[in-house]
Amino acid sequence: YVDRLFPDDAALEGVDVAAANIGHRLQAVQQEIRRQLRAQSDGQQQQTQGIEATKAAISELYTRISEMKGKAQTSERMVSDITQDIKALDVGKRNLTQTTGTMRRLQLLVGAVDQLRQLREQGQFGEAARLLPAIAGLREGFSEYHGVRQIARLDEAAQAQQRRLGGLAQQVIQRGFDAQGRLVGDAEQMRAACGCCTADEQARVTDAYCEQQLRAYAAIFPLGDDESQLEHVSRRYAWLRRILRNYAEEHAAAFPAGWRMDEELSRRFARATRDQLGEIMATRALDVDGLTAALADTLAFEAQCDKKFGAARGADGSFVGAVSCAFEPYMAVFVDGEQRRLEALVRGFQQADEARDASLSVLASSTELLYEFRASLRRCAALSTGQAMGDLAQVFAQVLGGYARQVLAQRLPARDASLDALRQACLVANTADYCASAAAQLEQKIGEHIDAEQRARVSFAGSREALLGSINASVGALVGGVEAMCEAAFAALAAAPWHDVQAVGDQSEYVLLVASAVDASVAAVRPALSGPRYFRSFCDKLAARISDRFMRAVVQCGRVSEVGAEQLLLDAQALKSVLLGVPAIGAPDPQSQEPPAPPPAAYARVVAQGFGRVEALLKAVLVPSDPADALVGRFLLLFPDAPRDVFRQVLRLKGVKPTEHAAFIRVLQQQQGEAQGAGMQGDGAQIEKKHAGNAYATPEPRGTALATHVAGRAPASAPLASRGGRAFDSADSPTPRQGEARDG
Repeated sequence: YVDRLFPDDAALEGVDVAAANIGHRLQAVQQEIRRQLRAQSDGQQQQTQGIEATKAAISELYTRISEMKGKAQTSERMVSDITQDIKALDVGKRNLTQTTGTMRRLQLLVGAVDQLRQLREQGQFGEAARLLPAIAGLREGFSEYHGVRQIARLDEAAQAQQRRLGGLAQQVIQRGFDAQGRLVGDAEQMRAACGCCTADEQARVTDAYCEQQLRAYAAIFPLGDDESQLEHVSRRYAWLRRILRNYAEEHAAAFPAGWRMDEELSRRFARATRDQLGEIMATRALDVDGLTAALADTLAFEAQCDKKFGAARGADGSFVGAVSCAFEPYMAVFVDGEQRRLEALVRGFQQADEARDASLSVLASSTELLYEFRASLRRCAALSTGQAMGDLAQVFAQVLGGYARQVLAQRLPARDASLDALRQACLVANTADYCASAAAQLEQKIGEHIDAEQRARVSFAGSREALLGSINASVGALVGGVEAMCEAAFAALAAAPWHDVQAVGDQSEYVLLVASAVDASVAAVRPALSGPRYFRSFCDKLAARISDRFMRAVVQCGRVSEVGAEQLLLDAQALKSVLLGVPAIGAPDPQSQEPPAPPPAAYARVVAQGFGRVEALLKAVLVPSDPADALVGRFLLLFPDAPRDVFRQVLRLKGVKPTEHAAFIRVLQQQQGEAQGAGMQGDGAQIEKKHAGNAYATPEPRGTALATHVAGRAPASAPLASRGGRAFDSADSPTPRQGEARDG
């Protein structure tokens, strides 16, 4: 700051002026400080004065509020003093009004009780009945004053008058009917007297009237009398209808409609009838016709009562089961009768020679049996939907199972080599399928009508199982029939001299016979079977049976030469082609120019598996027995498990003497042990390498194309599977002649 005032020596000349200026500024600052101090002092003084003024104002306000509160309390005391007399007047007025009303009601009650006494003495029940509700209302108004002795005595007097009036009214009503139950009194007076009865008195009057009216019922239908028997139950209901008609014409005027005396009479009649019928059925032998007729009449009676009385009472007042419940324990008689009738019907089917109707795809006896089932179910539904229907459902299941085991099984042909027998087996299969479907529908229908607690008993599982067994037996009969038609061909195969075959030619004659039989039988079976799934099952079983029969025929052959084995392999290919075309035989649209569809994969596997065993056996026979190592090596390649029985069959077919079998088996055991030691179980690669230089290998059957035109079928494309599961082709190694041809 000083440097800015005096930047150089020349500036020092004005030092006096600078000092004077600084002195003036100092004075100005001091004056400003004094002014600010005076202002701050004045502000604090004013603030203190404001606080004091506020305190004074608050104190004054509190004083004024206290004065106002005191004045309000004074005013309230003045108002209370003014209104106290008015309140006292209001309380007095209210008490006076209540007392006046009570005294008036007391006077009315006293007068009403006295008037009730007079009306009772005069027998004016109509007026008395109209007075009773008023007395009841007045008595209810004094329920809080029973501690007052006079009022308690008055209430007891009112009750006594009502009891006397009710007793007198009851006497008047009962005297209005004579000993025979006829109306002899004044109906109008009796109806008025009913209005004077309490609930207990009404119950006693009802009991007396119903007992009197039903006294004749017990006399007319006593236990042990002919009129009381079950076959005369309709007369009981006719008697009640006469009583109700008499009631409507004469007695209804004597009772109020709200008493529903006719309904009560009907209910007591129903209870008495139920008890009597229960005793009768428990002590007498029952017949089906009498039981069902009586139950039908009873159900009709309950329906009439429901129609007449049930609309007003609803479901709780239903008459259903009021009498018919007595029949429920004895409905076994009805069920037994239905069972005997249905079983007799099945026996008749079994004994009768049922003619086959070409227009029907099922046996006529099945439709007749199911019709009887439906008729029996309708009869049972009209009588009972409880335990009897559950028992009847079990009877249906039992009879249907018996029909499958006794009738359908009897209709199956026994290995008959004829097309008619095949059609008969198809008819049995269709009938069993139809009955199984009908059983499922019948089970559903019964479940819809039967009571809920009995629904679990309805099951046709056993009968459906028996029917499915009949279907399987029918398919088995079809397969057996086709096998019987092919039996001559397979017998010719087994008897042929296969050791003398010199050259491989076209397929053998027996192949054409088998193809012809299969064509004819499948063409007859396919349109006769109603279910496609059964035809598929038939095809599968037929393929397995034919391949098995072919295997047995080959095993039954004598000695088979290598050329004979080649011919049999060719025949096997032809037969396999025949079977692969079975699913297409008789298929729809035979005029189509498109090639036939390939067989289903599952069916093709069945055919391949069946013929794979035969082909593996024949390929083993193709190998010469000398040296033994070659035969054993090829056998292990074809049969990795090395079954001894199959190996002996191969040796027998090759003409090896039984005395030499042991040596071959030792070689087999040795090579099998070596293969197991080298880890070659199930893999023929090492054996193939070991015998790579062997001149004897499995030849390919010549003339394979000749089998392709059997019955117009295409050659089989399915691989040949050995029993060990490995596919094998005869072209794995060349024959000596084929090798020479290639070398030359």
